[in-house]
Amino acid sequence: MLPDAFAKITRGKVAVSIIFLFIITATVLLFMDQAKYQAAVSREHDSLTATGTVEAKKVMASFKVPGKIAALLVDEGGRVEQGQELASLDSRELTAKLLQAKGAFEAASAQARQAGSSVPLTSQQVETSIEQARAKVAQAEVGVTDAGQQLERVQALHDSDAISDKSFDDAKNNFDLAQNKLREAQSALDQALSARLKVETAQSQYEASVAQSNQAGGAVEEAQAYLDNTLLKAPISGYITQKLLEQGEMVNAGTPVLEITDVAHTYVKIFITENKIGRVQLGQTAEVTVDSLPGRVIPGKVVWINNAGDFAVHRAVNDQYEHDVRSFEVKVDVPNPDLVLKTGMTAWVRLVEEDE
Repeated sequence: MLPDAFAKITRGKVAVSIIFLFIITATVLLFMDQAKYQAAVSREHDSLTATGTVEAKKVMASFKVPGKIAALLVDEGGRVEQGQELASLDSRELTAKLLQAKGAFEAASAQARQAGSSVPLTSQQVETSIEQARAKVAQAEVGVTDAGQQLERVQALHDSDAISDKSFDDAKNNFDLAQNKLREAQSALDQALSARLKVETAQSQYEASVAQSNQAGGAVEEAQAYLDNTLLKAPISGYITQKLLEQGEMVNAGTPVLEITDVAHTYVKIFITENKIGRVQLGQTAEVTVDSLPGRVIPGKVVWINNAGDFAVHRAVNDQYEHDVRSFEVKVDVPNPDLVLKTGMTAWVRLVEEDE
C-alpha cells in the first residue's frame, strides 16, 4: 500500500509541476504576444500612413461662342488627345461674316495703296513746281538788276540832256516791268511753296486709309477667331467621362459640353499631422493600396506639400499643457497606366522612409 500511495503522490506532484509549467509558458507567450501587439500598434501609430480618395485632373470642355451643336465627334469612355476636335457648331452665319470682313479689308487695303502711291507723286509735282518758280524768281531778279543799271545810265545821260525824254521814259518803264515780273515770280513761288500742304494732306489721307485698313484687318481676325471657336478641341489628354449635351442642342458660350478626366495620372491627397510632417519630403516614395486590388501595392510619389496647416486633428484641453495638433495636406502622385484605379476609390497610403 505504501509504494502505491507514494507513487500516487509522485504522480500528483508531476502533474502539478506540468500544469504550473504550462501556466508559466502560456503567461510568457501571452505577454510576448501582447508585447508584439503593442509594438505593432506603436509602429503603426508612428508610421506615415493615411487614408485618402483617388482623384484625377478634370476639365470641362466648352465653346467660347454660342450656337447650335452641329456635330459631337466623341463618346463617353473614349480617349482623346490634347488638341483633338471634339465637337463643332453650325458656322454658316460666321462664315458669311468672315467673307464680308475680308471684302471690307481688301477694299480698305486698295484705298491705302492708292493713297500711298499718291503721296510721292504729289510731292514730286509740288517740288518740281517750286524749283521752276524759284528759277523764274532768280531770272526776274536778274532782269530787275539789269533794268535798274540801265535806268541809272539813262538817267545820267538824261540829266545832261544827252538823250531825249522818251528814251528815259522807256528805260524807266523797262525797270517797272522788270519789278512787276519779279513780284509775279515771287507770288508764283509762294503759291508753289504753299502747295506743300497738299503733300501733307495726301500723307494724312494715306495714314487715315492705313488706319481703316488695319481696322478692317482686325475685323477679319475677329471674325476668323469666332469661326475657329466653333470647333471644340480637347484642352487636355484623357477620357470622356461625361457628355452633358447632345447634337442639335443650343449652347451658350462657356456652357460645359464634355467632361475630360486624365485617369492615367491619378493622385491621392492625404493629411499628415504636424508632429510627422517633418518626415515628409518631396519625391518621397509612397505605397498605395485599395480594396479592389487586395495584395497589390501601387507605387506613388510625393509631389506637393502644403506649407500652411489645415484643420486641427486634436484640440487642446487647456492652454497651459497642451496645444492644437494641426494637419498638413500632402499630394501623392500615383501613375495609373492600366486604369485600375478609379476616381472616388478609398486609398490607403504609406509614405516610405529612408531607414526602412
